[in-house]
Amino acid sequence: MLTLADRHTSQIERLTQELELAKDENAVMEMIARHASDGLLIQDIYARIEWSNPAYSRVTGYSAEELRGRKPQELLLPPENAMSAESIAAFKYDIASGILDSVEIVRNVRKNGEYFWNQLSFAVVEYDGSRDPKIIVISRDVTEQIEREESLKRAKEESQFRAEHDVLTGLPNRMKLNSFLSDALREASAESGEVGILHVDLDHFKEVNDMLGHAAGDAVLVHAANVMKTHTRSNDLVSRFGGDEFIIVCPGVSGFPVLERVAKRIITDLRQPIPWDDKNIVLGSSIGIALSNESSREKEELIKQSDAALYEVKNNGRNDLLSYTNEIGEIVSRRTELSASLSEAIANNQLGIVLQPQFDLSTRTVTGFEALIRWHHPQRGLLAAAEFIDVAGKNGRLVDVDAIARKGALDALCTLRDAGFPHLRMSMNVSAQMLNRPDYVDELKWEVEQRGLNPKNLAIEVLETILIENNDNATTRSISALSEAGFAVELDDFGTGYSGLANLARLKIHGVKIDRALVQDCPQDQTAQVILKAVVNLCKDLDLNVIAEGVEYLEQAEFLRQIGGSVIQGYGVARPMSLENAVRWLRNTNMNTVLTASNYISSSVS
Repeated sequence: MLTLADRHTSQIERLTQELELAKDENAVMEMIARHASDGLLIQDIYARIEWSNPAYSRVTGYSAEELRGRKPQELLLPPENAMSAESIAAFKYDIASGILDSVEIVRNVRKNGEYFWNQLSFAVVEYDGSRDPKIIVISRDVTEQIEREESLKRAKEESQFRAEHDVLTGLPNRMKLNSFLSDALREASAESGEVGILHVDLDHFKEVNDMLGHAAGDAVLVHAANVMKTHTRSNDLVSRFGGDEFIIVCPGVSGFPVLERVAKRIITDLRQPIPWDDKNIVLGSSIGIALSNESSREKEELIKQSDAALYEVKNNGRNDLLSYTNEIGEIVSRRTELSASLSEAIANNQLGIVLQPQFDLSTRTVTGFEALIRWHHPQRGLLAAAEFIDVAGKNGRLVDVDAIARKGALDALCTLRDAGFPHLRMSMNVSAQMLNRPDYVDELKWEVEQRGLNPKNLAIEVLETILIENNDNATTRSISALSEAGFAVELDDFGTGYSGLANLARLKIHGVKIDRALVQDCPQDQTAQVILKAVVNLCKDLDLNVIAEGVEYLEQAEFLRQIGGSVIQGYGVARPMSLENAVRWLRNTNMNTVLTASNYISSSVS
């Protein structure tokens, strides 16, 4: 049985052991606190720092002595987020709110002025009795992690921007256009609103690249983008659709007039000269306009409508605007149908030529014919070239159509020769695609030789617009080669372009065909008379042949005869006819009756 002394001794030993154990635990805790990588703070409920570990000093730059008794808000907040002295003094942790259960990431500033991201987590130590709780704060410098995440975010945003924007102009590209337009149409449908589209194309942009270089072309595109952004609203989208085409999406518009006013302003500003080196670049633009409605709520349909309107603008002379209508839609539908059946028509020999005579007023004789390509459509009947040439160009079949027309023209010339008309000449048209083929002239020469024809009996008609849009060495070389081979080269539709005189000076041209637009009003319009006289006199001085096309009335022919333009072509002489009928017409027609009132048949011009 233990005595009282023994029990006392035992208690002393147990207490000694407990003290030693407590010392060991405190040592461990102190070691952990000093060597922890995260900063540790003990604060009172008013956020005054009572203790901090070395890691917190390393993070903030302040020593434990500098921190003790201070509040982090006094030392660590950047100037732009600084709190007033009164707010700092009044600060107290609201333990009951539960805010201390969250993790905060705040931007702080070190003692040396360097900014860093500080992740803070909290714990509350409650005491029994009246003592206030203590706040334990764990502080971690997460600057590197935040900056890495921000860098990844920026890289992702930049990658997304590049994926959705054109590098040159900075405008949204097709991808962004598609998503924006889909959203705009969805919103408009829900609100019974409308979305408008302006489809903008820069006229003759290819010439800028060809003549001044791609740097000039890039400058034009950037300028055009800036003009369009200037005339659109902040909620509109100006996008680069591709090449020199742009699409502007205008949500929340009310009718075509609003869109047309915007289009007019854009066309006007794009016409202004653009300084480039020591030159001024002047460029027009064409704009097709479409507006969503109950039947056109799909983005593809709306873009298709704007493209159809744009196509008609370009087809009618460019540098203008046009709003989509159902009539335009019918034209496009017809063109699409023809496009689908053109290849079959070529394979089934549905394309052929008709001949229209060229008549000399002074000698009252036929000097030759022009070979005109026609499509013998099984449902639509005989189609003029204007109805399918553009379709052939878009389908990549224009060279095939040219080849059919050329073969037909040469065979017709052989038939006329064998029928007793060896001195007649044949005019035939050539497209830019065919003219610029390296083997075109050699192929033509070979076909002429195979038929025993004289090149002097052939005239190759080149549209003036071809020379404008294909101002390159290939075109010039082909024209020179044709002239050297003995073929006549004539400018067709002369007077409709704006570089005719320059072309007469620089190219080996043998003649011109005056466009019907100049001939149409010559008996009554004095301006037309002055222009016609000037053209005829100029051609005489340059020793060039002149043919006036589109002559329908005796008065037109008489005026042309008086000013010296003797060779004419048009319905006033004869309508286009088959080869068989051409031979019969030559044999049976009294040329003295040509262009009399009874001979003229009113009809649309071919």
